[in-house]
Amino acid sequence: MTPWQEFYSTVRDVDWPDCNDEQGFHDLPDWIKHECMLVHGYQPGQYQSQSNLVYRAFPIQTKTSCQLKWTWSTVYLATGKTASCHRTNRHKFDTEVFDFHNTPEKIKDRSRMLQGLWPEKGCDYCKNIENAGGQSDRLTNLDMPGIHAPPEIDIDPDAVDVTPRILEVYFDNICNLKCLYCGPHFSSLWDAENKKHGTFRDKGLMIPGVFTKDPDIETNKQKLFHWLESNCHHLTNFNILGGEPLFQKEFDQCLDFFNRFPAPHLDLQIFTNLNATEEKIDSTIYTVKKLIDQKKIKKFTVTASLDCWGAEQEYVRFPLDLGIWKRNFETLLNHDWITLIVGSTITPLTIRTLPDLVGQINGWRKIRPVYHYFNSVNSPSYMFIDIFGDFFVEDFNKALSMMPQDDPEQSNTHGYLQGIARQSAANLINRSEVQKLKTFLDEMDRRRNTDWRKVFPWLDPVFTQILSLEHRP
Repeated sequence: MTPWQEFYSTVRDVDWPDCNDEQGFHDLPDWIKHECMLVHGYQPGQYQSQSNLVYRAFPIQTKTSCQLKWTWSTVYLATGKTASCHRTNRHKFDTEVFDFHNTPEKIKDRSRMLQGLWPEKGCDYCKNIENAGGQSDRLTNLDMPGIHAPPEIDIDPDAVDVTPRILEVYFDNICNLKCLYCGPHFSSLWDAENKKHGTFRDKGLMIPGVFTKDPDIETNKQKLFHWLESNCHHLTNFNILGGEPLFQKEFDQCLDFFNRFPAPHLDLQIFTNLNATEEKIDSTIYTVKKLIDQKKIKKFTVTASLDCWGAEQEYVRFPLDLGIWKRNFETLLNHDWITLIVGSTITPLTIRTLPDLVGQINGWRKIRPVYHYFNSVNSPSYMFIDIFGDFFVEDFNKALSMMPQDDPEQSNTHGYLQGIARQSAANLINRSEVQKLKTFLDEMDRRRNTDWRKVFPWLDPVFTQILSLEHRP
């Protein structure tokens, strides 16, 4: 029974009509609406977004249990796929039923975790980091205040068919950048570039030339909003990704949605490359602040994506303008009601100037808190940090030495990067993947009229040294 249904069943008289959905309140006779509001203190919409949750540690404590597997859903509308977090394998779900959180694959994974087993596939990222002695996403989120288990767990601690608390949505692939480790699924510029140049194959590398969106993407977007109408009151976090949210109409549609369907306990978060106009940044700040002031959402978080600093970053996140990013970030910095996170993806091309970014963040932290989170690339494999073995140990150590550990949040972040460093150093050089990376960079230079040898002068001799080993007896 929903919070609205509990309220209505308590106050209704026997001659009142049924009203199982809070949206139906507006269709009730005026005298019933007046009694609900004046006698019983009801405020229209208040149960639509109720999420007064008392924090409790995740009760499932097997050796492989993952709170995210029960709590989190990622939905990729451009491909009609879902995942239980942004690390696991994506799979198709039944868009007619539109139950993206309880697919057969997810229920099977939860059942295995209840037995202390890892899922058969899809959780290798966390498994490998833990095997290397690092801090995985699973461990980080297992007992984190602010993350709440599904409501079904309170009744049945072994429940596997549950309601999500965190929803992460990739509405479309419209984007103004084409980052090296991205692709057409998340970037319309990547898609256009691939269509222009066609399929590329050379030295074990293949870049496909065709990407086809789910033909029902627009219909499924509407189904997603319909799902939110019935379920947003269960959510504590709603993350909007892309593409690029600041270039997508769906972000504005979400702001309008929460204006009509308030969720006063919700943390609304966007993941953005911040290469938008000043006018877009200002209008977003104004609109979201109004929602917060009117208690229609609780919190606004901006995760500003940036991996390193300097020309290296503009090459990797092509065609990023670092000056525009810095201007927009410092505009957000002046609004202390916005939670600010810098999200960094670790790759062989960004780790060397990660310390420069850490220095920038340390400077911004003198103004107010700025959080720094890390992740590794899921694909393509030639962007994995560990293909160079222990080559980047000194770069990791330098970045780690600059990172403060003054509170548990900072210590967690430090431990997370340390885990990635350990995973990287624990592996041997993968020559075939290194060859793919070199081939890939050469192809990107041909397409984009760039010059990786100029931007990364240290890299060419490293390629030569590693690849020449293949030909030794």
